[in-house]
Amino acid sequence: MGKIKSLEKVSEEKVTQQIFPYTKPTDYYKDMIGEVSPAEAAMITKIVFVRMRTEDDVSSYISVTEPVWNYLEEIEKYLRLFDVSEISKAWDFLYRITLPTGRSGLAMHAISAINLLMYDAYAKEIGIPVYRLIGGSTRKEIRAYASHLHPDKDENLEDEARRYLEEGYTDMKMRFIASPADPYAIEKNLHLVKVIRDVVGYSVNLAGDFWMSLNYNFAYRMISALEKYEMSWIEEPLLPDDFEGYARLVRNVSIPISAGEHHYHVFDFKRLLDAGVTILQPDATWVGGITPMKKIAGLAEAYGAQVIPHAGNIYNLHFIVSEPESITPMAEYLTRYRDWMEQHIVNVPKAIKARFTLSMEPGFGIRYDFE
Repeated sequence: MGKIKSLEKVSEEKVTQQIFPYTKPTDYYKDMIGEVSPAEAAMITKIVFVRMRTEDDVSSYISVTEPVWNYLEEIEKYLRLFDVSEISKAWDFLYRITLPTGRSGLAMHAISAINLLMYDAYAKEIGIPVYRLIGGSTRKEIRAYASHLHPDKDENLEDEARRYLEEGYTDMKMRFIASPADPYAIEKNLHLVKVIRDVVGYSVNLAGDFWMSLNYNFAYRMISALEKYEMSWIEEPLLPDDFEGYARLVRNVSIPISAGEHHYHVFDFKRLLDAGVTILQPDATWVGGITPMKKIAGLAEAYGAQVIPHAGNIYNLHFIVSEPESITPMAEYLTRYRDWMEQHIVNVPKAIKARFTLSMEPGFGIRYDFE
């Protein structure tokens, strides 16, 4: 196999995203920043498209945020040390050399990009899909859950939930609108769940996302009040570093708690599992790539937990299909975020009748319109 030859910027473009009301950890400071879009809240204002080339003239592409590209520029000099097949070796080296400035955040996002580029290029060189490289397919299709249901007007929420039913979804996820900064938050959030349950009934699995916005005391009261609506899980109720809060919450409420979108490598996920979290939600584009995703799946199995990754991007889909359905039962389908999350990809996998299927094309099987 050929060594990695170069890593370069292909193009960049600004991100624009419609504002959807939902809880955010910055809700205490709305008087300063106002309501912001999901992209702004995640500091995603510009996307950079990156190409990695090998000595065998194989190219692989990925999109990253501008801050991640800036970090990649700092570490790309090390990539030429590795053959494109030396994926685990490169991951371990990059994790160790970035320890003083890394372990999470931008550094791990950058390592994720390199890991995914290497998997894609190596699979292309040997002519197989990535999922065959990491264990093979465990099923013909992946169950998808419809993920949006941002509160707007009641009638819009009802129409959206009804549309998902018509499209065959048996699993959905909503967003909550009010957090502890709002004295009427519990009543507002309960109203939203009732609006959706009145449409979909109780045969549909309904989850809800608080996106790191609560403290323990409010979360306990809020989730206790939600129990009558039989939620399938409550996602990211607390700040990511509040592992003790997660442990107390899991002990004191009956609805399953999920987390992991903003956690990194295997160490954070071991802490979540020790806290009693049973639904882990890493994202291959942030957690470090496919390499730690596979380790997290093993941890989850040992604890009797499941991995339901954040976002149904192509990288997470290849991971999901390579693991037993008992460990990775389904994929998130972000029904209204995809325009800015997967720009320029001409063959984005889409959920049809609430199911994803993957092609047999080499690598991750995606193509960009600028290739």
